[in-house]
Amino acid sequence: MVLVLAVLVSFLIGLIRTRGRIRGLAKLRLRSTGLVFIALVLQIPLLRSPAGSVERPFPPVSILFLLSYPLLLIFVWQNRHLAGSWMLGLGVMLNLLVIAANGGFMPISPDTLTRLNPGASPDPWETSTHRHHSKGIILMKSETCFWELSDILVLPPPFPLPTAFSIGDVFIAGGAFLLLQRAMRDNGLGQEQGSGFNEGRE
Repeated sequence: MVLVLAVLVSFLIGLIRTRGRIRGLAKLRLRSTGLVFIALVLQIPLLRSPAGSVERPFPPVSILFLLSYPLLLIFVWQNRHLAGSWMLGLGVMLNLLVIAANGGFMPISPDTLTRLNPGASPDPWETSTHRHHSKGIILMKSETCFWELSDILVLPPPFPLPTAFSIGDVFIAGGAFLLLQRAMRDNGLGQEQGSGFNEGRE
């Protein structure tokens, strides 16, 4: 949700800055885009799984989910010449770290769920439970590896679609924002010296 919001905001800002011109996006050339589609397919089984107790770490659906992250990192590396690529890569790596360290799921605490649902008590949230149709697992802060990298940030009500997200998600959203802004401003070249990788223009 945070990534979708970042893309929409970036696109609207880009339209304002370019006075409605979107030719730059048509000229943007991304490499290995097929990896992104494969990664999304690998994430579907976990994201469509119903809620339930997690009996053991790394069930098959979470293994598929984890496998999507190396593909995303390869995609970012293939496009490392683009603006924002270092932020995208850092965000993917941070999310991969916390998910891999917590059995293949993104942890979210009962306290965070309470912030998403004002007025609710944290008591009803059963820990070690996979959240319905999400990548999340409910864990107490004390049970979470790399808690600071888990879904601890919240867009609460009255935001129309309350959501929790991680620091990694913030970097991914920021990278997508920079990529779209540069593409729309620079007619899709999107290249930036000093983007975080030691590669010049091709």
